[in-house]
Amino acid sequence: MIILALFFRNSLTSIYLHRKIDRFNQAWGADLKIKDVRIKGLASVQVTGITLKPLSGDTLCKIDTAYASISILKLFAGRIALHDVQLRNPTFTLVRNDPVTNYMFLLKNKKTSSDTAHKTANYAITADRLMGFIFDKIPRSLSISNFRLINLNNHHRTAFQIEKLEIRDHYFHAPVQVQEENSGSVWILAGRLDNENRTASLRIYSDDSAGIRLPFLQYKWKADVRFDTLAFSFGEQETNNEQTRFSGFISVTGLSLNHEKIAAQPVLFEKAAIDYRLNIGSDYLEFDSASTITFNRLVFHPYARYRINPSRQITLKIHKGLFPAMDLFSSIPEGLFSNLSGIKVQGNLSWHLDFYVDLANPDSLQFETSLDRRQFSVISYGNSDLTRLNRSFLYTAYEHDIPVRTFMVGPENPNFRSLNRISRYLQVSVMTSEDGGFYQHRGFLPDAFRESMITNIKEHRFARGGSTISMQLVKNVFLNRNKTIARKLEEALLVWLIENQGLSTKDRMFEVYLNIIEWGPLVYGANEAARFYFNKDASRLTLSESIFLASIIPRPKGFRYSFDETGHLRESNAGFYRLCTEKMVNKGWITSQEAEKAIPDVELKGPANLLLKKQDATSPDTVSL
Repeated sequence: MIILALFFRNSLTSIYLHRKIDRFNQAWGADLKIKDVRIKGLASVQVTGITLKPLSGDTLCKIDTAYASISILKLFAGRIALHDVQLRNPTFTLVRNDPVTNYMFLLKNKKTSSDTAHKTANYAITADRLMGFIFDKIPRSLSISNFRLINLNNHHRTAFQIEKLEIRDHYFHAPVQVQEENSGSVWILAGRLDNENRTASLRIYSDDSAGIRLPFLQYKWKADVRFDTLAFSFGEQETNNEQTRFSGFISVTGLSLNHEKIAAQPVLFEKAAIDYRLNIGSDYLEFDSASTITFNRLVFHPYARYRINPSRQITLKIHKGLFPAMDLFSSIPEGLFSNLSGIKVQGNLSWHLDFYVDLANPDSLQFETSLDRRQFSVISYGNSDLTRLNRSFLYTAYEHDIPVRTFMVGPENPNFRSLNRISRYLQVSVMTSEDGGFYQHRGFLPDAFRESMITNIKEHRFARGGSTISMQLVKNVFLNRNKTIARKLEEALLVWLIENQGLSTKDRMFEVYLNIIEWGPLVYGANEAARFYFNKDASRLTLSESIFLASIIPRPKGFRYSFDETGHLRESNAGFYRLCTEKMVNKGWITSQEAEKAIPDVELKGPANLLLKKQDATSPDTVSL
């Protein structure tokens, strides 16, 4: 029987393989073909004429010849481990002509296990087995000639070609020809793979000083990403039934990011690196605090944990003790912040962050953070004068990133009102609505952030922010209108500097805020609002009028939606009035008798009344005072 099997092995293998191919094609809606298969020796196979494509679509994969030999010893142990692999002319072509692709058929959802099995899975054992499977499939000896990967996305072509890639004694080194439309470059891939010790390392760098520009990103997302060298290493350190440990590093030098959602100009990183220690337990993934993150001159050791069962739980901790304050500001990437460029500081800082949430119970969320200072001071402010809040200045209001009005914030403006000339009712109404702890906090309200995050998790969307009056003021006065990640980060640092260094008093900050915020179509500041809605000075606003003005701050141009067809405030406003007056009474800002008189209704007497009455009026944006 053995002799017969050896004699007819090619025929038997061909029959077996074609049955497997038929099942694969039926299961995946594919058209996989193999021209010929030959068994060589005891543990080697050579396959020619391999093609794979969806039943109706372009060819996804084509390989002229594939040869592989497996380890006999590991085969006896029940493991299929590749020993030698040779590929000739492998070509992979990814084609997308929206919405049709030639590869999505391979990503069809397949039920591989029940929910019970998923909940009882031991991820430590699974990770170890997965690593064993992957490293077994990495051959000790590899030779690939004329490898091509082509991506055709709605006729936009990106191609990678390697003429020769060989792994010998664990090491490999190969140039990669990269072509995107009519431009080309050469990358160098170099690294080491060790199957027995389960370690891998890789470096990608350019063969000239121009660096590497990642293709396709500009076409797909209008993003320009470049770097000098990207390095990666990975190794499995230890495993048992309770935990599998991995370690390695990821580093990039000369990184440049250019995208409108990040910053208004390219952001340059000198060096960013992660020396990681990753632990996978039976039901969790853990980023150990022995890990090190290096960001230019900043170095810190975060701890992160994601527990999968019995519910998804996220933990994040960062505790960085005292470090030179200038390390923080000098580590800010070039191009990220415009206002803080060139700032010089002295003294020390420390940063602490504690975060936890059980996603099945959002109310469990814990959030505490602080950036503490010791003998900290600003020597020079660089590009921007953060003290300009303390004197008259020109303010420009924007709509959809377009400047619409520029006016003086100061006594030179007849509509400017000092804080003592703005109704006390309007002041407490705005604070109640926007930031009840304005005079007590240092620019941030961790509890407000916590409540915002809880709400956003419950509603599975960004439904609520946690901005304080300080944050809104800095955003309007110092920052551009580009909605970028950089703007939010810069906003936080500017608020921290202004509040903690006492660069402006709370009264002055609130005064400026009330004189510049938008309150209607081209209506800015408390006095313009009082004239527009009630034809009176800001000092004479009643409690009911003030609560109404506070209610429309989030959507000032939509004030008309607060009124019904009779010109009265809708009944839905009653809840807001009741909540505001209760909070004001509890804080001692108004008396119970004053609260009882604050009825949820107002009479419009200014230009807003005419706008409200027009059924087919001109757009509010075109109304002038």
